[in-house]
Amino acid sequence: MVLVRLSRWMHSKGHEQLSWVRLKERPPTLWLGVIKQTLALCLLLVLIFSDRFAETLPYPTALNGAVLVIVGAYPGGTMGKCFEALLLGSVGFGLGVLVYAILGEVADSPTGQGFIFSIWVYLAALVRFGGPKYISFYLYGVLFSFNGIYGSITEGGFNKQFFLANAVAYLWGMAISLGVNLIVWPFTAEAELRQLLVTSLQHVSTLAHLTCKTYARELNQDEVDVRQVLVKALRSDYLALNGRLDETSFEITFSRWSLKHYRDMIKAVQGLQQALITSSSAIDLISALDPRGINSRHLLARSEAAKTFADFRHGIDLVIAEIIDELVGPVAIDVEPDAEMALQNETMAERQTSGQSQAPATVDPDEQLGHALHTTPTPTAAQEKMMTVAARLKKEVLESEQRHRRIREESLRSASASRRGDNSNASSRPGTPGNSNLPSPRDSMTDLPRGRSDRRPLDDTAIPGEARRPSDIPATTTDPKKAEETHTDVVQIFRKAWDAFARAQQDALVSLIKDGSIQVDDFLRIEEGMPSIKEMYAHRLPKAWTSSLISQTPLARLRSHDGISPATTVVEDGAEDAPCSDALTKAYSLLFGLGQLTEELAILSMIVRVNQRKKLRPYLFHMLLDRVKKFWGPKEDLNLQEALATLHGVEYKPVKKPFVQKIARVERWFWQQRSIYAAKVAMATTVYSVFALAPTLQQRVFLRIGQVSALITVIVAVAPTLGGTLSTWLLQVSGTGAGALVGLIVLEIFHNVGGYTYNPYGLVTFGALWYAWSSYKFLRHPAKYTQSLLYVTGYSAMVIQEHLYNDDPSVRRPFDSPGLRFGFTIASLGISMAISAVFQLFVFRQPARRRLRLQLADILFALSSYNTMLQCFVNLVAPADEAPVPRREALAKVQRELIKRESKIQASILALAPTFQFAKVEPKWWAPFKADTLLKIIRTQQVILDRLREARTAVGMKGFNPTIHHDFANVLFPYRLHSQRLARTLFYLGATSLISKTQLARDVPSSKPTWVSFEHDALVLSRRMSRLPRGERELKRPGFLRYWFYLVSLGSVSTELEELEKHLGELFGDPDISNPYIS
Repeated sequence: MVLVRLSRWMHSKGHEQLSWVRLKERPPTLWLGVIKQTLALCLLLVLIFSDRFAETLPYPTALNGAVLVIVGAYPGGTMGKCFEALLLGSVGFGLGVLVYAILGEVADSPTGQGFIFSIWVYLAALVRFGGPKYISFYLYGVLFSFNGIYGSITEGGFNKQFFLANAVAYLWGMAISLGVNLIVWPFTAEAELRQLLVTSLQHVSTLAHLTCKTYARELNQDEVDVRQVLVKALRSDYLALNGRLDETSFEITFSRWSLKHYRDMIKAVQGLQQALITSSSAIDLISALDPRGINSRHLLARSEAAKTFADFRHGIDLVIAEIIDELVGPVAIDVEPDAEMALQNETMAERQTSGQSQAPATVDPDEQLGHALHTTPTPTAAQEKMMTVAARLKKEVLESEQRHRRIREESLRSASASRRGDNSNASSRPGTPGNSNLPSPRDSMTDLPRGRSDRRPLDDTAIPGEARRPSDIPATTTDPKKAEETHTDVVQIFRKAWDAFARAQQDALVSLIKDGSIQVDDFLRIEEGMPSIKEMYAHRLPKAWTSSLISQTPLARLRSHDGISPATTVVEDGAEDAPCSDALTKAYSLLFGLGQLTEELAILSMIVRVNQRKKLRPYLFHMLLDRVKKFWGPKEDLNLQEALATLHGVEYKPVKKPFVQKIARVERWFWQQRSIYAAKVAMATTVYSVFALAPTLQQRVFLRIGQVSALITVIVAVAPTLGGTLSTWLLQVSGTGAGALVGLIVLEIFHNVGGYTYNPYGLVTFGALWYAWSSYKFLRHPAKYTQSLLYVTGYSAMVIQEHLYNDDPSVRRPFDSPGLRFGFTIASLGISMAISAVFQLFVFRQPARRRLRLQLADILFALSSYNTMLQCFVNLVAPADEAPVPRREALAKVQRELIKRESKIQASILALAPTFQFAKVEPKWWAPFKADTLLKIIRTQQVILDRLREARTAVGMKGFNPTIHHDFANVLFPYRLHSQRLARTLFYLGATSLISKTQLARDVPSSKPTWVSFEHDALVLSRRMSRLPRGERELKRPGFLRYWFYLVSLGSVSTELEELEKHLGELFGDPDISNPYIS
């Protein structure tokens, strides 16, 4: 059954292969989005220029506000994106209507109007600070409510007709956006989410194969470059998947999977990404400690290990292929003979030149931030290289599988012939899988044809990782039960392949530990005394003279000899290379990561193949219902403080906070960046309102130049940071200026054409071209949303007002010429930018550099708090003494809190990207912006978070098995205490250095010697354990693997903290040289 399917996958039609691109044929969503958004804007222009439609409103010029509504509603996006923007925008519009009515009621009091409007802007800006998705809420609510002030000025009070005209204009904009999004070739976020899942799985598959090839030391330079790009691309996949899931939650569509299923899928994919990050980090450590690959050769020397390794790699392809089949459907692509031959020639050429050195790939300096935060979209050239490498990897996997199958078959034929008494030379000696007469994998690589072999071994022994099958291939079946059995067999194949490879690696690791190959002396450093003062500072002693009065003590000589790392031992020529003990321990991290990859793939396969029919899924209602349940549902029995007190055996007593403390907390909240930003926006709009409410400014400036349209400039230009405002100014000047200039040119071109003062057909035609360019700019570069928005509004305001006031009979009156209107538009822009400049430069100035530094400090404090809680959790689930079993509910609460903090810290790290970009824009008056050093700090924080997450995963909820507790954790517990103290010190000093802009103290204690001794003693204990009758069995248990993974992860945290110390020294300077209090 399963092998029938595999055979058909690999061999049907000769040249037919599984495609990595299994997406249904349809036009690209980018161009669809451009067409749909352009159509929506042009449809609005056609309606406005229609006299009959304009006459339905008492104030046709109010339709100009619908342009902003359409741009903010994303009619060119997915259905979920459009629904989300319209839903949030409707909430903002509803509140804006309420504020409009209140402003109309207090029209007799300009001061009251300004006060109420500033409070509303403050509250709206608090919401806007939450993220870009609230932009429609912000713009709809603030801009519509300001019409209450403008209407009271022009109409002499609250005018119901003017209010209805503005409200109808906004509703028309929403209706047009929704109609175009749903009717004109709609595409759902759910489909885009499945496509992103496929892309992420492609990245997972390619990176998994490259990780395996790195372990086997078979990478060429192109594959090294692709592996580095893929490691960074995983974070980009993480952000894209979460963003698309948010859009999907606002949809109502037909699908097999519920919203919970998609959440579980993304969680599984993120688990795959984390497993590959773990494996890649372990590979990097192994490569750094063992550059010649001695350990890999020892661990993969056995034929069984190499064969099961190939089966495991092929199993990854099988499971991922089935998952992709379920997500987007199986699509087989015929490979053209020319393409097939070109790929073969390319592969052969690379093998012939694999030994030649290649130039490293160049990196664009503008992509350094994305590489640090892992959020840069992969360039097109890199994507093409990834596709080429992915295709080559699939072919190599098939070659490797066929090679090991051929070796197995030849060995079994030889053994069978020997048993039959064949005396020929070819079978005179029985063959075994490990026989030296058999060709090595490397020797036979180029001798075997490509493709998967259909032949079975001559005996009934199943190859590990593969199910039995009959010699004849039966016909395919359409029975769903048999198809389900086929899927189960594929997952079973993958699991068996992993189990076989893991057993082979554990056998090799235990063998190396047991026979003394790693050259670790059989003594425990934890039992030694403290080093002398001379030894502690030996590296700083003068080298030129040595006093004859001082001789080297025996203890010093002993320690000097023991300090030599096994990895640096010189081996005589011709002698066998000795494995490196430091690199050997990192192999446990690699095995843990690959095991986690196996489990997550199996879980994802089970979720994707859920037996449900395709039906209407109201994701929007389910999302709203879940949020209501979460808000009103029952709370947890234990809070964090109570859980920690319970775990420590202390009675929990809630601390009553005095009223003064609550007031202090409220005051601190008002001084947070969110509140300061909202207050500055409110103050800026208050000053803007003065131009509308003060009688003199109202007549001479506000109404004269038509400043009502410039409010959007004020509320957008006041950004949370100074660098954000500088960037926004550039976008605003270019957006408003270019839009108004194009409108001026088009008006002059179509002036007095076709019997119209300004021909509407020409305005719409040229407007379509301008809208298409603006839409493409926005959809291609979402960060330039402000510029694209002003492109559209600048052009639309020019042509709509000029046409209505000159050609519409219902509103025809003398109006400014296009040139004068263009000048007034630029003047309004200048006034609004001046208002925002005053508040950004002189009122609560928030430089992006300062904000970035504080964000880094907050992240480091959060990591320190997480590390402290994690160590407390580990001490409870893996105690050093015979402590009672902790309460499971309290442990679960702490574990959930750790996971929650991981997500929060990860979001904080990813949120550094815009702040970093804004910091680069700010002027460098007093000190250069050390971008490279800051990127190193960001990367270090990300690595620390990954290692701490891995340590938490390794410990789990149950800790380790009793053998590990009794024979390892108890003995080595002092190391754990010492390393925790050093880690807390480095965390605190690093965060304090960032928040205070001061240098770190010199000679901060290093934890490297502690972890070197820690791992040394753990290896010694492992060797002693292996010599016991039960030793090998204990060393092969999963608990031993998890224990080593835990040690390696925490050891990496200490290493990264010391790297962070160096980076902070580069950032703030040497305290002995550049200390401002000294110099």
